[in-house]
Amino acid sequence: MMKNKKKRKVTSTSTTPWPLHTTIDSLPDDVVADILLRLPSAAAIYRAVLASEHWIRVASSPTFLRRLRDIHDYPLLLGHLVSPDGHGTTPPCFYPATLHTSDSDGLLAAMVRRGDFFLTRIQVQGSGQHVLEDCRGGLLLLSDAGTLRVFDPMTHRVSSVDQLPRRGGRAPDHRGRRLCLLPNGDDPDAFRVMSLQHGNAKKLARLEVYNSCTRAWRVLTGAGTAKIPARKHMAKIYRGQYAPAMHAGDRIFWKYDAANLLLSLDTQTMTFSNVCLPPGVTRLSAYAVGETEDGTCCLVHVLESGNRQMQVWRFKVGDDHEGNGDQMWELERQVPLILASPSACLSGCQVGAIVGGIVVLCFNNSSLYQPHIAFRLKTLKVETEFTCRGLARPFVIK
Repeated sequence: MMKNKKKRKVTSTSTTPWPLHTTIDSLPDDVVADILLRLPSAAAIYRAVLASEHWIRVASSPTFLRRLRDIHDYPLLLGHLVSPDGHGTTPPCFYPATLHTSDSDGLLAAMVRRGDFFLTRIQVQGSGQHVLEDCRGGLLLLSDAGTLRVFDPMTHRVSSVDQLPRRGGRAPDHRGRRLCLLPNGDDPDAFRVMSLQHGNAKKLARLEVYNSCTRAWRVLTGAGTAKIPARKHMAKIYRGQYAPAMHAGDRIFWKYDAANLLLSLDTQTMTFSNVCLPPGVTRLSAYAVGETEDGTCCLVHVLESGNRQMQVWRFKVGDDHEGNGDQMWELERQVPLILASPSACLSGCQVGAIVGGIVVLCFNNSSLYQPHIAFRLKTLKVETEFTCRGLARPFVIK
């Protein structure tokens, strides 16, 4: 007689049921980040994120980008956005980066094709042409006759910014606004828009800030706001257009027109201060402030006398012994600026922008369309060359 065999009962040790249908979009953000950071190169990472809108949002967060910079090499340059005239009569243009033969270049081309860098979704909205006010953290700030919009060309997301309210009666009591954009924290949907305004008659200048979380404008009050200079003192470059805001870490800088100073806004404390230029750098010098590859603040100065030289100054905190508080510049290096480009032989260059260690030089000539060179600050490797009319802002995936 055969004995009955007892059936073995199988139990699960997991208390959380596994989803019946798991997709790449259902993975948590931290799991997605870990998967992406294990890939062998930045090019492989950005090839992977193109598969999902969710993955693009994870890869666009400041936390992920900081971790990425610690593991992989320098940022990826997709191209440059240019405001041809700054008055809205001509829409912004996009100049893709030059492609060579590397694996990452094929990826850059795919990213440009997927993104809306020609602003087709923006151009169909609003009552007129759009002006590119600022470009920061993969977001664009655009304005038309009566609307501000923040646009992410990679995800195609458009966020409308409420109209800046009029204060002090029918006529606006402050004019000459200069707009800049500041992405806010690790949330890709959060940002701030800052309006630097100049007073009429006896009114003091002020800063007004829009927060996407509260969807409201707020006049900044407190120490430092009275130091905002009059509009006539702000520097003009590129055939009369006002110099844009220069982002560097937690600070934003603007050039003065008649003083060897920079206006600096600390975005952590929202206070203003005047920062002296480094020794040998004047308001007429070819220079700009921006960020190195590791995100620290730097000033790049190009000297034209004799053999062209490039100075790189780092912004430090300490006593500068000049009676200028706690700001100072430290010369990191001075080297001959030798670039493998025919345009580099031209004279009269201006430092247009520094973003993620990418430096843009603009060369003056008799034409409205001026040669531009973008090169890496670390290696002096030329990334791309193009000719355009207006302010060129690098679009960088860090």
